[in-house]
Amino acid sequence: MKFFPPNQKTPNQVAATIAILIVAALLVTTLAYQAPHAARLDIGSGDDTPFLENFSFRENFEGGAWRWSAGNSEIRFYGVGAQDGALKLRMAIPAQTAPAQIWVNETKLAELGATNGFQDFSFPTTRGEIGLSGDVLIKIVSNTFTAPPDTRALGVQVDDAQFSGGGAPVLPPTRVLFFLPLLTLLSFVIGAAWSGTRIGGWIAAGVILFVCAFGLFNARVATAYFLVPLFFTALLLFAGALAFAVALKRLTNVLPAPALSDNTLRVLFLAMSAAFTFRLWFAHEPGYIVDTQDYVVWSYKTVTYGLGSMYAAVNGLWISDQSPGLNYILHIMGLLYRGIFAPDFLYPMVAGDPALRGVSANPAVLADPIQRLLLRLPMLFADVLTGALIFTVARKFIAERFAWLVAFAYWFNPAVLWNATFWGQTDAIHALLILTSFILLIFPRRVGWAFFILGVAAFTKPQALIFGPLLLLAAYKSAKDSKTWRGFRTVARAIFFGAVGAALVLLPVIWFGGAQGLLAYFGDTVGHHPILTANAHNLWWFLYRDNIDLQDTMALFPGAPLSFRAFSLGLFGLFYLGALVKAWRAPLEEFFALGAFVAFAFFMLPTEIHENYGYALLPLLALAMTRDTILTLFYVGISATMILNYALHDPTLFARWQLDDPQTQLAAPRWTNSFLNLLLLGAWTLYLFFGARLSRAKTFEIASSGG
Repeated sequence: MKFFPPNQKTPNQVAATIAILIVAALLVTTLAYQAPHAARLDIGSGDDTPFLENFSFRENFEGGAWRWSAGNSEIRFYGVGAQDGALKLRMAIPAQTAPAQIWVNETKLAELGATNGFQDFSFPTTRGEIGLSGDVLIKIVSNTFTAPPDTRALGVQVDDAQFSGGGAPVLPPTRVLFFLPLLTLLSFVIGAAWSGTRIGGWIAAGVILFVCAFGLFNARVATAYFLVPLFFTALLLFAGALAFAVALKRLTNVLPAPALSDNTLRVLFLAMSAAFTFRLWFAHEPGYIVDTQDYVVWSYKTVTYGLGSMYAAVNGLWISDQSPGLNYILHIMGLLYRGIFAPDFLYPMVAGDPALRGVSANPAVLADPIQRLLLRLPMLFADVLTGALIFTVARKFIAERFAWLVAFAYWFNPAVLWNATFWGQTDAIHALLILTSFILLIFPRRVGWAFFILGVAAFTKPQALIFGPLLLLAAYKSAKDSKTWRGFRTVARAIFFGAVGAALVLLPVIWFGGAQGLLAYFGDTVGHHPILTANAHNLWWFLYRDNIDLQDTMALFPGAPLSFRAFSLGLFGLFYLGALVKAWRAPLEEFFALGAFVAFAFFMLPTEIHENYGYALLPLLALAMTRDTILTLFYVGISATMILNYALHDPTLFARWQLDDPQTQLAAPRWTNSFLNLLLLGAWTLYLFFGARLSRAKTFEIASSGG
């Protein structure tokens, strides 16, 4: 993507543009800071968490809230600027902790004795005490005491903090003087790249300057603080978008498909932004509350106690039952949450309403909504990227206008939205990795990279392993000549790179001392939920809807040599063997359909399957139906039964529908849905092995003729 039209991209113009933007940003910053401004932090409100460190969780107080300090605590007024002003604190100092020292930056302002309840204190400050940094860092130093059974070290009760500036002349803080020009420049580059014109860059830079100026006038501390993470987030997203655009263009070339123009890329990123924004609108709720509480706990635990604690019980924080790859994602988002939004990262009540603690002990409810959203963001991004990959590859088989339909059929598929957006499940990461492995293996023939990613996927969700035999066959078929030795060498190479990908995922948790717990996790993977079905509307729900909690290690019938588990795996193996036989003579492009079929058979036939285990088939089937329009019926049908499976096991809906006994009240629709899934599996099996390809790509136009 071009930043400027060729006839305007000269060194002098670039230098002049940079200079104008920097001067404009500095001028806006200086003028904004000359207006008098009063900054207030309502301690205990829940909006105070980015600006506090070493405080305890929120407490109720006469309809409001406050926090305990912990002996050496800090309140941070970022970016107020070097100026004379006044600091006001509302505090209660118990006799056990007096005296309490109040410091601003490195200057001791006062030493206060015990108080009779909350009192207001005021301290004048000077520009010299604030310094060039422009930050007012308030330290409250006191003794501490404990009040058993509460084990916390309690210091001073703090209810409110305010800083009132004296106004002009004010020297703006260094963080704003440095990062606002950088953000303005970055906005110009993004706007120019998006529009392909300089005017687009000027508009983007003007918008960001206006928004930041408005923020500095009305919410100076928050604006100055979040300016830094905003810049780095924008930079990271822009760099990622450029890398993704380059990757899509290279993929288009090797497919081969019609050239991916800059205008198409711009529309694609606009569509991705719309799909992502739509998801954000619905992603603030706790989600599937049982799993969300696990993600909150595991994120907190690994951030606080290290990655080695992943598979260990620490201070009542339970052991993770998910693969290392998922836990790394939760860990990274926890680090971002602690680093940006809540330095104290108080488990589990960082910013939840104190009143909730009387009605719930669930971390998913009590956790900060920002934390829940952060934990969900990787899945939302994964869904959006998956849709973009589907669009790009679909253009090989169908006209671009129809490729858009397929992409939107994935982005806005209610089953896709329900999984990650409403519930906050993690299947989107696994699905993206699986789709990428198939694409790399089928088109560019990048066997090493395909299996490296499959190895990573396998230890993000173990279900990725079911695709291993099928993809190994694809690797064998992808050898450049028909010699058997070449095919086996390619398979050996695939296994090696898959092992490397798996090893890289496992290495961090082993390095940080979690090897023993990791081995225990592997030993518990099969049999973790040893029942016929864990809410999946499959064969076993159809057969045993009233007894789905039967142990799958029981004999299939009295005296039978096989257990339910062994029989179900054998049945799945037969379907898989049939798919491999079909794949032996099939072109590689048909492996999308075969992979989707294997994924659906895995959902339908083994025991211990959860309702979300079929998710990875959706992107594979979306691509498969671009080559065979009959598969569109299966995409629609399976999406519908997947939605019903989610809805009929959603605790939020139980409450909304006022169901007091869902197991009984929803028995009929659940059984009916499992029956529909069996019909779909039967129809798909017959079509796969016996059906003629009656309408392959007849509804859609081939890209070469209409794209």
